[in-house]
Amino acid sequence: MNCSNNALVLLQKIVLCFTLLMVMDVRADHASATFQTGSAGAIVTSPASTLPAGKWVTGTGVQFIELDDVPDAKLEAAGAAKEDVHSVDTLLSIDVHVAYGLADDLTVGFSVPYIDRSNVREAHHDTGAGEVELAGDAKGVGDLRLFGLYRFFRHERQDAAIMAGLKAPTGDTGERELEGGLFEAEQQPGSGSWDLFFGLSWDRTLGKLGLSASMLYTFVNEGTQQTDLGDVFNYNLAANYRVFSPEGDHNHHSHDHGFGLIDYVDAVVELNGDYRERVEINDINDDNSGGHTLYLSPGVRIGLGHKWSVYTSVGIPVLNDLNGIQSEPDYRLIGGISASF
Repeated sequence: MNCSNNALVLLQKIVLCFTLLMVMDVRADHASATFQTGSAGAIVTSPASTLPAGKWVTGTGVQFIELDDVPDAKLEAAGAAKEDVHSVDTLLSIDVHVAYGLADDLTVGFSVPYIDRSNVREAHHDTGAGEVELAGDAKGVGDLRLFGLYRFFRHERQDAAIMAGLKAPTGDTGERELEGGLFEAEQQPGSGSWDLFFGLSWDRTLGKLGLSASMLYTFVNEGTQQTDLGDVFNYNLAANYRVFSPEGDHNHHSHDHGFGLIDYVDAVVELNGDYRERVEINDINDDNSGGHTLYLSPGVRIGLGHKWSVYTSVGIPVLNDLNGIQSEPDYRLIGGISASF
């Protein structure tokens, strides 16, 4: 196999490192869904490329969201009105994942996240006066996610693929507050529900410029504490540009590995949309849940040597159209590293 083919194999493997956080729950204080495989470039938007048959990739990714906390006065008023309102300071999600090329056009894999919601505060309305209580940090192992990506179209540097998978209720659902009571289902690391997801992705290469788009819909079922966390629709658009590659390489999806430690550098800009239905508890809608968030996300991806890839992205909310009273995202940081073999 020549150097160009080796480069194509490497690039098809490395981006699978961001399989993380595929199917998260539905309040504003949850991580955004992503599903990527196949090539360098976009970070949150899912490209349509797949792993070559017999190839593996493994890695870890991190997502951190800083949230605007809900003021005590609003929590007290919500408690007095017998509304269910929470405030969360930050969300940290760390994901470990493995993917395998079952065939050239079919990739399968799994991922498991660790979730940490810090400084959860909530409105209590048992006394009728409205009180604010510090519940503490809700953290633990999240739900296992199994996925498949089938590329059904490939022609003249264009790819299209179908994404599908299952989230199994393997995560922690028994985390307790400082006072000993259970965190509500929306704050638990695991959902307790079996959820299916389905999506489409497309990408195209134009020299050093890459374009991609993806959408993913998650069908959420009732889980722990008789709570349905609501369906989720994610949509993404991305453009990425190869700002560095070895001399003479003008192909976005290939390069010569012999040019020092850094194989390539891709600059990325994305729009990442996240629409979430309201939570239902005992078949009653929670009016302080769900909504629509849109991030503008610049980032960079760097290829290192024959096996490694690192990436980072900063998400800036340009739309926070959330229902009722919620902790709104202030900014989002994403980063990760992967190895291929």
